Amino acid sequence: MSSLLRSATIYLEALLCAAIAARAQEAPTKDLIPSLKQGCKTIELMLSHPGKDPTGRYDSAGKLCAYLESQSDPAALAAPVHDLYQLFAHLNLAPATASDRFAALESDLPAGDSPERFYALTYLARVAFEAGDLDKAAFYSQELLKRAPEYPKDWNFGNAIYYGNLVLGRVALQRGDIKESAARLLAAGATPGSPQLNSFGPNMSLARDLLAKGQTEQVLSFLAACKSFWKLDYGRLDRWTAAIRAGDTPDFTDWLNY
Repeated sequence: MSSLLRSATIYLEALLCAAIAARAQEAPTKDLIPSLKQGCKTIELMLSHPGKDPTGRYDSAGKLCAYLESQSDPAALAAPVHDLYQLFAHLNLAPATASDRFAALESDLPAGDSPERFYALTYLARVAFEAGDLDKAAFYSQELLKRAPEYPKDWNFGNAIYYGNLVLGRVALQRGDIKESAARLLAAGATPGSPQLNSFGPNMSLARDLLAKGQTEQVLSFLAACKSFWKLDYGRLDRWTAAIRAGDTPDFTDWLNY
């Protein structure tokens, strides 16, 4: 093969590889756009209620969301879509996967004994479990519970007690320790409450899973404990209790993912 033909062959192969790479990039970009636009609704809502945005990520995400709406060319959207996805990961928002959100949140975790670290641990432990990293889920939950007594008057204290025990209970159940898991559920129910728990109620994922394992009395005790802080349940705790006593499984769907 002549050097000229060899050069032409190499050039054509390079063009082919570039075309394949461009198509491969375009496909995930197009696939992500609808779910990113859905996530942009959350960004829009947050920006409509001005508050603290110390990292500027909500503002940056808002600008990228606006660009996403104004642009239809997938090639022009590749970089912005990537950047927006990364911002969503750091903001713990879908469509970023649990693994990507955990990696981003862990990289953002403040060092030392700051209140900011205490707040971040509340989310980090949950996302670690969601990402399937049971060891880190347990590690960060234990740290959260260890730090909680340092902040007895903080608005996040009740969240720390609840979610620290909730995640440890879910980890225990994944590892086959039903007794420890049930004990953690009851410890979670002993929280004094928080602005979030008092309004939106408790995450019921562990209660649901333990109910499926036949831990009926423990779940009923947990629901009774929740009455001490969830005053805006609109009768749900009583209805769930009645359903369980009747041998049914309540629909906890709206109380599983926060």
